[in-house]
Formats: sequence, structure tokens, C-alpha cells
Amino acid sequence: MSDNSIIIPEINHQQTDDDDNDNDENNDKKTIKPTENGRHLLNTSLSRNTKLSSRSPSPSPRPTSSGPPDRALNQKFHVAALTGNLNVLQELVTKARIQIDCRDKENSTALLLSCARGHYSCADYLLSNGADPNARRITGASPLYFAALYHHTRIVELLLNKYKAIVDLATFDGSAPLHVVCERGFTDIVQLLINSQANINAKMNDGTTSIMLACQNGHLSVVQILISTGQCNLNIQRLDGITPLFLVVQHGHETIFDYITENVDNIKETIDLAREDGATPLFKACQKGYESLVQKLLKYKPNLELLKNGESCLHAATMFNHAPIVRFLIDNGANPLLNNWEGMTAVDLAKEAQIKDILDILMKALAPKLSEHARQYLLHKSTRRSDADFDLDLVEHEERDEWKLYKSLKSAAELERLEEEIEHIPILPDIPTTKGKQTGANRQKSTRPHRYYSTPQK
Repeated sequence: MSDNSIIIPEINHQQTDDDDNDNDENNDKKTIKPTENGRHLLNTSLSRNTKLSSRSPSPSPRPTSSGPPDRALNQKFHVAALTGNLNVLQELVTKARIQIDCRDKENSTALLLSCARGHYSCADYLLSNGADPNARRITGASPLYFAALYHHTRIVELLLNKYKAIVDLATFDGSAPLHVVCERGFTDIVQLLINSQANINAKMNDGTTSIMLACQNGHLSVVQILISTGQCNLNIQRLDGITPLFLVVQHGHETIFDYITENVDNIKETIDLAREDGATPLFKACQKGYESLVQKLLKYKPNLELLKNGESCLHAATMFNHAPIVRFLIDNGANPLLNNWEGMTAVDLAKEAQIKDILDILMKALAPKLSEHARQYLLHKSTRRSDADFDLDLVEHEERDEWKLYKSLKSAAELERLEEEIEHIPILPDIPTTKGKQTGANRQKSTRPHRYYSTPQK
């Protein structure tokens, strides 16, 4: 994302001392979002009054800082910090005796504005005159957070090394300076924060960690720095179950995948950690068609059975028409006759979507296992499950999201047992040899339904 048009929020001074502060929008996304939370921070414009304030006559300076604050002076002070006008800052501090940490309605200080705009000399002057390095705006953002967010490395160094700013001071959504620089890929500031003992595994309110943000956005150099500390925990899951490895696979960052698998000893423990809906990294790679990543994941013997989302990886690859991935999964033991929660096998899905190349792969894989009769049955019979197939007694005594609910349902695996019976039953039904009324024995024989033409018993 480009930072070419960064605009600091309006300097909105309080009209009375008891005015209420405005609330920022809730952050309900899985990445750092507006307003101070990383992507479109500080996107409101200066008010007309703010723009005009630097041109309007200033009131006579007050000799002391006692008494109620002078809003016009405060506004001029903030505009000077925002625009980098060091002379005006010095004049207001030395002559007007202005409070160094005076606030606007958004609770911004002059130091915070200087840090956001990258005015090093102004920030240094304000800090040397007692400005609070940990002052927080209404959203919780600090001068260090703003300096890190907009890649003002010298100001970050000044705050950390000389004025000992709190390195992990977070906004009210839990986003700390390390989170935002890992998301944006600012390796120099990442290293500065780590050198100042930033918490590598600190979580945002939704459980997001710094390495998750680096993995999601493809910042290999940041991932390398974080893992090289020896403190980075790749098994941490976000509140929705997502792991750093899942994000790497989801966004197809293969170079990061290679680095992680080569440099993290316990990576096997992470391979099958699933999102809250049951989707694993392999499932996501199959769905998106990342052939190379699928091959690399298969080396770790991941779960190829039914997942909590009611599908298997083979179902995903079939539904999204990724024939090479279907072949990889079959070669690694995936079952073409595994039912999803709708009772559909991969064969059924390929049949319904008329995906001939995938259907050919699946039927070829079944050739050594099923007779021609059984394979023809598969090609002409769907096993899609209906509401009538559910065992209601079992459903009432199980948790709703438990896949064991469906164990009582008809499985396509029964076709393998049916195949043995088919081989020993004539294709045509028996024809009575006598006319008229049949004997008891003949009646019993001729009225028995032919198993080949009947629906398999549930």
C-alpha cells in the first residue's frame, strides 16, 4: 500500500473541557485496519479552521501556563508540529509557556503529530523539553507507533534509545509497533524493536501475532528475523484457528514456506493445525490449485480424511478442477470413495461437474480395487445424501458440529462389499420354467428382488 498521500487527522480542539471524545470504528478484520491500525491510518483531512490557523493572528502570549488552556495557541502549536515548523514550536514553548503535552479533541499531542509526519528535529526538541514519549491518542496509538507505522527510522531510534519509549505499548485493538512494521515489511525497524526487547509473540485482540502478519503479506526478510530469534512460536493460533503456516499457504508464498520448513524443527506439529471450520493448510492449497505447495505438504503425511468442514482435500481439488492435484492426492493414498457430509464422493463430484480428466484419474485409481460391475455402478449411481438418510436418534445425542454424526449414514465404501455379491448374481433375473400357478419354492425364488437392480441396504 502506498503512503504517498498520508494526511494526519484534523486537529480538533475541545470547545469545552468536558466535550466527549469521538470513537474510532471497530476493528473487526483479521489484519491491522483503520484508523491507527496499520493500513489506512490517519486518512481524514485537516479542518478548514486548522488550515487557516497558521495564517490567523495569534493572541498575545501568556506569561504562564496556569489557568484554562488557550485553544488558539494550542492549535497553532499542533499545526507547527504537524508542518515541521521548529521556530514556531520554540517560540511557543519559550515565550508563551505553552504546555508541551497539550491535547486536541482526538487526544493528540504535538510530539505524536511530529512523529507521524517524520519531523525529526521537532520531535527531538519536544522530547528534550519534557514531552511524554508514551502519550497516547484516543485510539491508544503512541508516538513510537506512529513513527514505526510510517517508517521514520531515526525517530524510532530516538524514542527507543534515548527516551526509552515503551516498546510494546499497543493501540486499543492490541496492535503494537512490532505488529505494524511486520505487516508492512520494515525490516530495519523490526530489528530495532527486537533489540529493544519487543515481545515476539504478542497478540492483537483477535490473536494475530507479528509473524502471522509477515507471512500473510509475504515479507520473507521479516520472517527470517523473527524466526532467527529462537523465540517465535509458529503453533500459536488466531481466534479463528489460523496459524502462520496456514497464511503462508493461503497466499501462495512458497519461498517463505521453504524457509519455515527448513528452519523450524517442530513444523510437523503445525501441518494439520486447522482453521475453525476444519480447513487445513493442505486443504487450502488444494482448493487454490497450488501444485508445488501440495507436493511439499504431502511429504509430511497430512490428514487426507474427512475434515471438520465436511470435505476432504480430494473433494476440494475435484470441486475446483485441479486435476494434477487430484493425481498427487491419489498417489499419496487419498480415497476416491470417501463420502463428504452430503454423501458425495470425489467420483460423484467429478461426474456432476462433467470433469472428464479428473473422472478418468479417479476411475483408473479404482480399477485394481473394484470390478467392472462396481465401477459401472459408480458411474451411474450418485450417493448424494438426503435428509431421510440421517439417523435422528444419533443426531439428537451428538454435538452439532461433530463429524461423527454422519457415521451411521450410507457410505460409498459399501460398494466394495456389494461388488463381491454382484459377481455371483446373473445379470438377468431367473425366468420361471412352468406356466400358471407357481409352486411355493419357485414363488420364493422368482419374487426375490435382484440385488443388482435394488438400492444397497442402508
